Amino acid sequence: MHLTRRYFLKASGAVAVYLGVAPTLALAQAAKGSGLLLPDGTPAPGSQPPAPQSVKKGKVLVVIFLRGGADGLNLVVPFGDSAYYDLRRSIAIPKPGAGDNTAIDLDGFFGLNPRMKDLMPHFKSGLAVAAHAVGYDKNTRSHFEEQDTWETGIIGNTLNSDGWLNRHLLTSSGHGPLRAVSIGDSLPRILHGRAQAFAVRGLDDLSIPSGKASQDAVTAALEHAYCCGPDKRAKDAADARDLLNQSATATLDGMKQLRAMAQQKYEPATTYPNTGLAKKLAQVARLIKADVGLEVAEVDINGFDTHAYQGNAVGALGNLASELAGAMDAFARDLGDKMDDTVVVTLTDFGRTAAENGTQGTDHGWGNCMFLMGGAVQRANKAAESAGKPRTVAGTWPGLKPDQLHQRRDLLNTTDFRDVLGELVSVHLGNNALKDVLPSHTFKPVGLVV
Repeated sequence: MHLTRRYFLKASGAVAVYLGVAPTLALAQAAKGSGLLLPDGTPAPGSQPPAPQSVKKGKVLVVIFLRGGADGLNLVVPFGDSAYYDLRRSIAIPKPGAGDNTAIDLDGFFGLNPRMKDLMPHFKSGLAVAAHAVGYDKNTRSHFEEQDTWETGIIGNTLNSDGWLNRHLLTSSGHGPLRAVSIGDSLPRILHGRAQAFAVRGLDDLSIPSGKASQDAVTAALEHAYCCGPDKRAKDAADARDLLNQSATATLDGMKQLRAMAQQKYEPATTYPNTGLAKKLAQVARLIKADVGLEVAEVDINGFDTHAYQGNAVGALGNLASELAGAMDAFARDLGDKMDDTVVVTLTDFGRTAAENGTQGTDHGWGNCMFLMGGAVQRANKAAESAGKPRTVAGTWPGLKPDQLHQRRDLLNTTDFRDVLGELVSVHLGNNALKDVLPSHTFKPVGLVV
């Protein structure tokens, strides 16, 4: 039986494995030791990287990407800033205690969207924190460009850049065959690159060709998919083939792990909400508890481009806020003690305009909030509390008055998002190769995790 790449990916039961763009060239270069990056995030041909360092064992980073540009001002509400209510006459979240669907007080100035009440126990315990006014100073307000920027960690030349999570994998060594997984139909940009990563629709329907399709045949299919054509030079073909054999073996090992998990009876430790995001996070929790070496995971939730009829607590954004909080809460309860070694972080395209528009929505903006939850966050929060600086919302607030806004329309960013990502990579995961993971940036400590 002849196995084509199309058949292999289809028959492997909703598993896609990314082994690199321009496979022959990329594999041949990697075999020759290329791996360091130029300032724009592209590989530097011929440079010799140091031996990859081993990251902390058992640490996991889970990225939730809020696609569309979430309105951080209505997720973490600055009710202590009077300008907020001047700017949002119809969609503002009322102050705490002002009636139904009011903000939940976090620190006397900021409040949580009431539809995110499921996260409040985690804020109270210090397991969760919100970072506000996060972004960077060259935001274009374009969905495509800004999603690429947040997923590559590169300002400018994102077209030729790999995902920053993939560069983390490339510059470090892990502790199992399944270091990186995305739950979804395709691998997101954040995981694209030369390091192996899996995209999985779901564990319950996984299958790997068996019987007629032997392991040798599957390996041949991988080789046919990713190796070299007859018109390539023999030396590059040999280099690529050598690396491919290693990659194919690792791929098969990872897929065997996934298949073995799918065949085992499993019940989560809690009941998840019946939402798309919750179902994805339940799959991630299952992988973490299986101890297969999972290190980074990514899931998406769509719908945050709320240009019209956004609502306050009630409406489109409120429904998404509820889905996000309910899924994160269930995930934390399901993991239990394993949350001590896990951090969840939310990313999004950009913030929304400070003022509502003419259709009771918000347009593309600048600064925004991020949510972080996990043991490393809790330790940082306890350290802050011991220092007499308790916090549920971190960062410097720039204000919402006209002369405090970017171009008199957007929340300014006072924390660079790359500082947050860099701390997650270096402090939480234990990879100190930040100049390769997030190049062309001078890092400042933010103290969100320890």
